Amino acid sequence: MLLKGGIYVKYKLQGDYLTLIIDNDFHHKTIRDIFNYLHLSKKTIHLLKQDKNYTLNNQFVNDNHLLNKNDHLKIKAFNQESIDYVPQEYPLSIAYENDFILIVNKPINTTIYPETKKELNTLCNYVANYYLETNQYLLIRHIHRLDKDTTGLVLFCKCPLLQPILDNMMANKLIKRSYIAICKGIIDHDLTINRDIARDRHVNKMRITNKGLKAITEIKIIKHDKQKNYTVCKCDLKTGRKHQIRVHLASINHPLLSDPLYGNKSKLIDRLALHAYKLEFIHPVTKQQIIVKADLPQDMNFINIKKDWL
Repeated sequence: MLLKGGIYVKYKLQGDYLTLIIDNDFHHKTIRDIFNYLHLSKKTIHLLKQDKNYTLNNQFVNDNHLLNKNDHLKIKAFNQESIDYVPQEYPLSIAYENDFILIVNKPINTTIYPETKKELNTLCNYVANYYLETNQYLLIRHIHRLDKDTTGLVLFCKCPLLQPILDNMMANKLIKRSYIAICKGIIDHDLTINRDIARDRHVNKMRITNKGLKAITEIKIIKHDKQKNYTVCKCDLKTGRKHQIRVHLASINHPLLSDPLYGNKSKLIDRLALHAYKLEFIHPVTKQQIIVKADLPQDMNFINIKKDWL
């Protein structure tokens, strides 16, 4: 995990309250501008005002009040919440955590969330248990998903005040997700696949179609093995469509190894050969550039690549 310097926003976290120390970006802006930056809903803003759950320099003021540099805006950011999934013990792999977010490394053969509240063996059950063990009484808020057989990094939001802006960042591709994919055959050059994707109405999968949603995947070749007939590549999502990497690679006749929907079983690996190995984004409060990486799972170590290639 790396933190690269950026424009740091000074803040304090005391109990349930977040204090933002106003910098040049919000000098002579209003409190409402801060709320809009956080993408808070009208209902949330209304409740903050109604309950006087924010103050400026220790006084409640209207949200059209102008801010000055070094003002202290204190906002209620957390609530005592009930954990909303059944906690289940599991040796959860924590890749990164601070007061606002949690990033975990999802294991093989694990769905993100259960279909019913009583279902077990999902990532949300494991995170619920971790919160309980660490005395964090929070709702489980996953910002994105991975397929059941895809391993790798998943971002959770711990702070209810920040979920809207993280959702917006994900929707607008301000959270960069990179994957290691092992595909069938030899791809000998980097490429960008720009092919629209839509759901196939006749089977439970996606397909390439001119009537679909825009989908762009950038592919960088890491290595290939001609003897075993596979290519290892890094895939960066420029859009976020369901099964995007799987569909795009299959569309150029290089499906992922052991992809049950778009390819065939491989002797090299027993499950979909896809690993979400990196998340990169600017933290919405601290303005730090956060880069988190996850090592390859054991069943992908046969590709024998150096860590510094990732």
